[in-house]
Amino acid sequence: MGRSMAISLAKGWRQALLCGLVALCGCSRSARSGEEFIPPVEQARATLETALQSWREQRLAGDAIPGTSPAIVMSDTIRKPGQRLERYEILGEAPGDAPRCYAVRLVLANPREELTARYVVIGIDPLWVIRHEDYEMLEHWDHAMMLKNKEKQAAAKN
Repeated sequence: MGRSMAISLAKGWRQALLCGLVALCGCSRSARSGEEFIPPVEQARATLETALQSWREQRLAGDAIPGTSPAIVMSDTIRKPGQRLERYEILGEAPGDAPRCYAVRLVLANPREELTARYVVIGIDPLWVIRHEDYEMLEHWDHAMMLKNKEKQAAAKN
């Protein structure tokens, strides 16, 4: 290796290292802490109550709850389309992969079903009420579409 090539490589490494350090310093000053996206206990419970009450009263506009400030969005992909919430009872905080996780007893109609589900409350504005199973998929970057593709591939092999 010639001297000019060695100097060129050394400059390249120094520039890469410098860029990396600048990026790290810049990110550390402006990065948001995950803690700030965890609402206080009282706010999380009130948000969950508002989301469930809106579902029971059939006031959900898609996943958004109209007229809330900060905005509240509910995500529950396990819920069957058109399934109505007849009654609910927030049982309290529950174990989960999130600091604000609550167990809720649900009585559903169309089709009739009684179950206990867990919901996670996170965010600032909007505040998100997310079914625990959906939260786990987000946390692990799983996606239902990936499962369907795997099922199709397995069926094609048979």
